[in-house]
This record gives sequence, C-alpha cells and structure tokens, in this order.
Amino acid sequence: MLPFVARRLVQVGLTLLLLAVAAFAVLRTAPGGPAAVLLGPDYYTPEREAQIDRTLGLDQPLPFQLVRWLGALATGDLGYSYFHKRPASEVVGERLGPTVVLGLVAWTISLVGGVALGAWAGLRRGGFVDRVVTSGAVLGLSTPSFWLGIVLIVVFAAWLQVLPSAGLASLGYGDSLANKLWHLALPAATLATAPLASLALYARAAVLDVLGEDFVRTARAKGLAERLVARRHVLRAAAIPITTIAALNLAHLLEGSIVVETVFAWPGIGHLTVSSVARRDYPVLMVIALLAGAIVVVVNLATDVVYRRLDPRVGLD
Repeated sequence: MLPFVARRLVQVGLTLLLLAVAAFAVLRTAPGGPAAVLLGPDYYTPEREAQIDRTLGLDQPLPFQLVRWLGALATGDLGYSYFHKRPASEVVGERLGPTVVLGLVAWTISLVGGVALGAWAGLRRGGFVDRVVTSGAVLGLSTPSFWLGIVLIVVFAAWLQVLPSAGLASLGYGDSLANKLWHLALPAATLATAPLASLALYARAAVLDVLGEDFVRTARAKGLAERLVARRHVLRAAAIPITTIAALNLAHLLEGSIVVETVFAWPGIGHLTVSSVARRDYPVLMVIALLAGAIVVVVNLATDVVYRRLDPRVGLD
C-alpha cells in the first residue's frame, strides 16, 4: 500500500504542475486584461493600460511570466489580488468555508438519497418504485442547475415564502445555526439534484448486476431472508462502482457550485470565480484552479485506497 501511495503522490505533484501551466497559459492568452477593468470606462486610455500592464508585469513575454510565477509558487507565494489588494490565497481562503459546507451537505444528500433510492429500485426491478425512481433520476439529470435553482426560488421563496432566496444568513440573526441552515436548504437541494440522480441510476445498475451473480443465488438457496441477502451480499458487492460515482460527484461539486452559488448569491468560491473572471483577476483564478485540481486528484487517490479496503483483489501495489 505504501509504495502505491508514494507513486500516486508523485503523480499528484506532476498533475498539479501540468494543470498550473495549462491554467496559466489559458488565462494569460484570453482576450482582455485587468487594466481596462481597473481603470473603468471613464479613465481608460491605451497609455494608462500600458502603464498598469508594466506595473503588474503583464507586458513581459508569456514564458518569462510563467517562469516568474512558478518561481514564486515554489516559495509559497501565490500572488496578490489585483482588486482586493491582498494575498490571493487569503481572498480564496475566506470563501472556502461556505463552499465546503455547501458541497459537503449537497454530497451527503446525494450519497444517502442516491444509494437508497437506487438500491431500492434495483431490488424491485420492473415495479412501481423502480419506474418512479428511474424516471425521476432521468428528469433530475436533464434539468439544468440554474433553471432548477430559479424554479425553487420562485416556488419556495416567492410563492410560499418559507425559505430565503439568497445569501448565507439574514441580518439580525448573528451566527444562528438554524438561520444558516435555512439559507442552505435551497442551494444544497439544487446542487445535490444532479449527483443524486446519477448515483441513483448507477446504484440501481450495480445492484442489478450483483443480483445475477452465483453467490446471491447460493445465499437465497440457503434460505437467507431477502433483507439479509440484500444487506450482506448485494449492497456490499455493489459498493465499488457506487464508490466510483460518489467520488466523481464529490470531485465535481466545485464545478457545479459555480452556477448554484451565482444563482443564490452564495458567498463561496464559485461566486468568487465568476467575479474574478469578469475582472481578469489572474492571481485569484490561479489559486482557484490549483485548489480545484488538488481536490480532484486527492479525491481520486482516496478513492483508490478505499477500493483496496472494499476489495483486496483490486491490485494497487
């Protein structure tokens, strides 16, 4: 196990390095720049833009900018935000908490709900429950997150007026946990819908595959109750493919949170990404890109280790 983890850690480092170079090249070659946004339409002139580019070092050749940025990265310097006038890591760190809370709550909802519904549908193949779960999952996958979020706002915030439509908390409630959970309900439900639907479909398929195996028929022939067969044999054997989808959902929640946080004005990294793209705040965007890449590769590494625990036949050494 240790040699495998060591090799994967080296791969993680190389992957993050390649990601950093690719993200740097894409951002710096995109049209526009921070100077025009910093100056605004009333004070913009080509001369002032050129002066700001020289101050920020953006007038230098791209390879030179990349080498300078990598050198600073090696020392732990992630740069300063052009607009916040503070270290980019500090700006992103302030937004990390709300995104982590939203992502973990949405992932937990999708994991519990998706596995339960998928397994229930698979164990009742062809029945009413199976048809309802399958149809609902397909509908959930085909519904865009931004549209679902708007519908939930209209229904629960505008019509029924039982849930807030935006923000992390209401004024006057301080750090009330109940108030924060109240604000978390709609964005978490929106973000959890697509991964819950995909996990339900995969869990159903995994359960159906296992139900046809010989060891399941043997367990039934021994007289085990259907409940015990499902819990001890079917669900355990179906855990590996389910783990794969659950891990992929966790890794991609940051991507989905960009849309959801924008719709609900949730003050997280997704909302910061949208505003930083509009401002061409390169240091902040690079920190976000590195953070997203680190989350993906670490989750993949953790998934491989869990594979070994679930099924020792999976060769990792």
